[in-house]
Amino acid sequence: MKNKIIFLGLLFSAIFFTACSTTTVENNSTKPNVSFTNTYFKALSLNGKEIEVFDREPHIKFQEDGKVFGNLGCNRFFGSFTKENNSINFQGVASTKMMCPNIKTEDAFSKVLQNTKTYEIKEENMIFFDENKKEIAKFKAIFF
Repeated sequence: MKNKIIFLGLLFSAIFFTACSTTTVENNSTKPNVSFTNTYFKALSLNGKEIEVFDREPHIKFQEDGKVFGNLGCNRFFGSFTKENNSINFQGVASTKMMCPNIKTEDAFSKVLQNTKTYEIKEENMIFFDENKKEIAKFKAIFF
């Protein structure tokens, strides 16, 4: 009986002190940069204007073999790219030609692809810049 009381006292003490202790969790908000290739980048803004999704989510994805594809918001696009360091150049970009309710987003995305000269990946975001180093598009990596 005496052993039971001692055991219960120790158990109660352990639970009490464990429950009253504090644990510090380090909040490291810095995320690693995502991969340029094989990452689904959802378009967040084009030319400083937030994207409004109507039909399909505008996005872009780069493959290791130099191919690029995605969606302009309604129509799909495809082509190729070359990059060196943070410079990027799109070639032979074409798209399907369906009638779409929001052609402004489609046109803006197409022009961004034509005008992009450099890019930057910071954590989960990718930003396109024009020849004047002005931000013309912002994307966020989406993980499925």
